[in-house]
This record gives sequence, C-alpha cells and structure tokens, in this order.
Amino acid sequence: MVKDADTRKLERLRAQLPAVTATGYFNAGTNGPIARVVHDAIVRKAEQELNEGRIVPGVYQDHAVQADKVRALLARLLGGNSEEYALTQSTNDGLNIALNGLDWSSGDEVITTSLEHPCLYMPLALLSHRYGIRIRIAEIGDGAGDIAGVISRLISPNTRVIALSHVLWSSGVVVDLPAISALARENDLLLVVDGAQSVGQVAVDIPATGADAYTISGQKWLGGPEGTGAVFIRRDRFVDFAPSSVRYGQYDPTGFFLPAPGARRYEMGECNPAAVEGLKAAITFLLEDVGADWAFARSGQLGARLLKRLSGMDGVTVHSPKGRIGGLVCFNIPDLDPAAVADKLYDKGFTIRYVAAPPGPAVARASVGWWNTEEEVDTLASAISNLATAIHSDATRNGHQKETLPSANARKKSRKLPTKA
Repeated sequence: MVKDADTRKLERLRAQLPAVTATGYFNAGTNGPIARVVHDAIVRKAEQELNEGRIVPGVYQDHAVQADKVRALLARLLGGNSEEYALTQSTNDGLNIALNGLDWSSGDEVITTSLEHPCLYMPLALLSHRYGIRIRIAEIGDGAGDIAGVISRLISPNTRVIALSHVLWSSGVVVDLPAISALARENDLLLVVDGAQSVGQVAVDIPATGADAYTISGQKWLGGPEGTGAVFIRRDRFVDFAPSSVRYGQYDPTGFFLPAPGARRYEMGECNPAAVEGLKAAITFLLEDVGADWAFARSGQLGARLLKRLSGMDGVTVHSPKGRIGGLVCFNIPDLDPAAVADKLYDKGFTIRYVAAPPGPAVARASVGWWNTEEEVDTLASAISNLATAIHSDATRNGHQKETLPSANARKKSRKLPTKA
C-alpha cells in the first residue's frame, strides 16, 4: 500500500520521538515528548561545559546570543517583538513576575475562574495575604458557556486585573481571549493569561489575544526541557509591570539602578545554558520540521476524534465540551477515582494524567498531540471503554463502592504497550 504524504511525514517525525513508541503518549499537558534534536542539543552543551569549562572567554556573550535566539523564535511562533519576551524557568515564574510586578493596595480585586491551575491561584493567594487584595472567582462550569459574561458581572470599581488560562487545564476549553480582552479594555483592566496549556497545542497570536502579560511553559506542548519557559509583557505595559526582583548586571556603575532593555528586565537570574539550547531546539523543531500549523490542526483533529469516541460511551462521563477544545480531553469513570483511571491505563500502555485541584473537578485527562496516530487514539478509547465496563461490573457486584488508587508499593506492576483495538 502506498502511504500518503502525511503518513510518511508522521512516521519520520515519530522516529525523532523515542518516548512515543515506549508508551501511548497522551500527557504533553504535563511534559511533552522530547525530540532527539532537543536531547542532542542539551547533551552537546553539557559536554562542552564539561570538556572546555563553564567560564571561558566569551561565554557570557554567547549565553546572551543564544537567549536572544530563543526570544526571536518565540516571537516568530507567538507574535509580538522579541524584546517583549523574558525567559523564565516555568509558567509559575511568569505568573509571579506579572502579578508581583503590579502596585497593589488593600481592597484591590482580581477576577479569575473556577477552573484555574494552582500556579495561578497560589500567587493570588500570596498577594491577598500580603496586600489584602480580594480574589473573586467566576464560576464557569466546564467553560463552555459565556465566560466573558460571567466575569463581567463580577467587575466592580475595585477590580484591577482579570487573570485566567487560555486553555483550561481540567476541561480543555480554549477560552475566547479576544472577548475577555475587550471586556478588560472597556473597564480599564489588565489581562494576565496563563498560557501553560495553549502554547504548542493550539495556534496562538499573543498580540491578537489582547493579553497584557502571557506566560509560556517550555516542557509541555513545546517539548522542551524542564526548567524552561517565558513571559510576554506588552511593550506599552512595561510601566505597569515593574520588575519584582533584580539580578547581577542590572545596575549603573555610577550607583543607579538601570532596568535592562525590554522584557529582559523581568528575568530573575541566569538560565541553564543547556536548557536554553534545548528550548531553542524544541521551538525550531516545531517550526521547521513539524510545521506549527500542521501540528495545531492535527492535535485538534485527534482531540475531536477521541472526544467523539468517548461521548455517549457507557460508563464514561466527558468533561470537555464539543467544539471548544484542542487536544486536551477530560473524562471520568464514575465508579473509579481519576488517579486510579490513569494508573490502570498506564498498566495497559497509555500515559495519561489525572488532575485534581479544588475548586475545579477531579478528572482523568488525555493530552492528544500531533505525534499520536489515529490508531493510538482509537485504541485508547477502546481501553477506556473496556475499563469502564469492567469497573461497572465490579461496582454492581460490590454495591457501587468507588475504587480508589492503591498505595505506591501495591502498584509495582509490569507495564504493557498499547495493543490494537
């Protein structure tokens, strides 16, 4: 049988991702698969430092050049100017930079939603403790409704910031950011966006979203190493987001503090050079080998494929609304704890994730990426169906007692690879 161009392309790209043949890889929402070129870039830099030393003539200049290349790649992928990007070690770093950079007063209000990651809730909680700000939570259900409308009803004269995710981590909904930013502009509010689950999964044009600050995770859908990320701060908002920490080099020899040009003023320290090389390789791989538009379209198509298979499936409750998602598909098996769902599917050869952080729901979550095959998606759906059937039968016999995850010592089992549906 003659293979079409997409099939040949996918086979070539999957060969760059060894992890996707070791497991049914459905967990880029936590950590994406690392490409060989990313691994090689990290190792090459680490070996250079091992063999040549870390402090040699020109090393700091080279670090600056490589960081500039990453900022330029981010601008190419996500829009804006490279000087609007600061490198960080995580999305959490970016959120802290943005939120701690504002001049808060007691009684100021921030509006967020009921489906946010703790990496957003916790900085807000710290600000509440430190400055006495009020956190108002928009109850948005699974996120399929009019989020802007719910938020609008919470705006008061004391509101200063709307802070929320672009893609909701526990339902997969892609939020209509332009509608939120329009609301922010109408009320003279700042918009801070957690982009952990969006960048690398769906097409993102940060300036078009209207975000004033937008955080980026390197290790998730971009497939970069841990300890990498970035934050975008709009150039005309530098005056609003002040640096909340300083580092060596951000000073004037005459004794005056002088912020670094552009968003580099927000960077909190030296980045790991090997990690920077890895992130640079990961973004380059996405842009030049995979093709960003192709990747985003394929992730969305495969996510819709899994959602369709799970919708209406006996014994499965779907938490991702149709037509509003990319590659994140969230579901539950009512008589089985989500952690146990993930554990049992891992034993069958599928790596998914469970998420549980109140006030959001506890759900099992499959992160469907461009690297997955249609067969893998269908086989995962069949495995979920078989698990739901087995659990329902057991629950019926046992009087519907919910099964929870056993202890770690009780879960040392051999792992199987996915089999055909």
